[in-house]
Amino acid sequence: MNKSDSISVFQLILLSMTFIGLKTHVMLISPLIKTAGRDAWVTVLLTCLLTLIWVPLLVYVNKKTNGEHLFQWMKKHMNKSFTNVVIFLIIAYLTIMEIATLRETITWINIIFLQRTPLIILVLLFGFTCCLLAATSMRTISIVNVFLLFFIVLLGFFVSFTNFQFKDYSLLQPVLENGYFPVIKSIVFQGSGMVELLLLLFLQHKVPQPIRYKHLAVAGILLTGLTIGPLIGAITEFGPVEASKQRFPPYEEWGIASLGKFIEHIDFLSIYQWLSGTFIRISTFLFIMKELVPFQKGHKRFLLLILVVITVCTLAPITDFTFSNLLFFTIIPATFWLFVAFSLFLVVIVFLISHKTRRDKSGIF
Repeated sequence: MNKSDSISVFQLILLSMTFIGLKTHVMLISPLIKTAGRDAWVTVLLTCLLTLIWVPLLVYVNKKTNGEHLFQWMKKHMNKSFTNVVIFLIIAYLTIMEIATLRETITWINIIFLQRTPLIILVLLFGFTCCLLAATSMRTISIVNVFLLFFIVLLGFFVSFTNFQFKDYSLLQPVLENGYFPVIKSIVFQGSGMVELLLLLFLQHKVPQPIRYKHLAVAGILLTGLTIGPLIGAITEFGPVEASKQRFPPYEEWGIASLGKFIEHIDFLSIYQWLSGTFIRISTFLFIMKELVPFQKGHKRFLLLILVVITVCTLAPITDFTFSNLLFFTIIPATFWLFVAFSLFLVVIVFLISHKTRRDKSGIF
């Protein structure tokens, strides 16, 4: 491990709050309310419980691989061609998520603030900035994240307390008015965010300490808080019916925020929150992809190639309605099932290899 590029477990948890938190805090609120209605908060709590049951699998993988680079460990103990296929699939997934994240962000900016700015300018400027950060180091990304996250959290509490006057918590009742099925059905949405904790294993070689259960449990609880805050805020401020019709409920909460009677229209502060989250999310994904490729000298060219792919796909001429349906009903559910399956795959592989290694050392044939 390169100690000059290592980060602590605490920094890793803070990083997860930003790059996973953007998804749970912003992208998942709308499909959760659309599917579970006023009971969406029950879904979030139930998913948190399931996450706490699932994270021991990640701890097991981290322990048995001794915190090594996960895919280098796989190459040492498995067929290299098979490992390269897995790496290719991971890179393809991360590219898709970068496209989805950037398109959501650019669409929001273009609709709300910069209607006359060409989309290609926004995509290239933002994408290139993310590539610059990804080309540095994990420690640099972590330092930038700590600074940005402080103000993200501060503004989050600000809008929550500012809008307290508009909240009607009776709108959260009756609980389970439509039964259990909508709650169970919507677990896939919140779960698609929580399973991204698996991505922390892709960065485990940057953390000198072992990743323990309490670390991932704290990360899961924090991500749950990041979801349930704006989710309950949207339901209690607008009602479940109106909130389900909104494209970006967290932004709508900023739209009604004000400071007293004379200071209104402070929704521009939401730009900082969203852009900071997107910046760290895409940069972290690009960094993970950079770490996955075998060549060491062509990282910058690789990042530029990915930037071209992201730009072309983000600017694809499809309607926002079509894209949102693709995101909510295909990409997000697929993420949940693929990551759950991949975590089980890793556990099985690690168990078999560890058992074989232990048997070889004991001299039993």
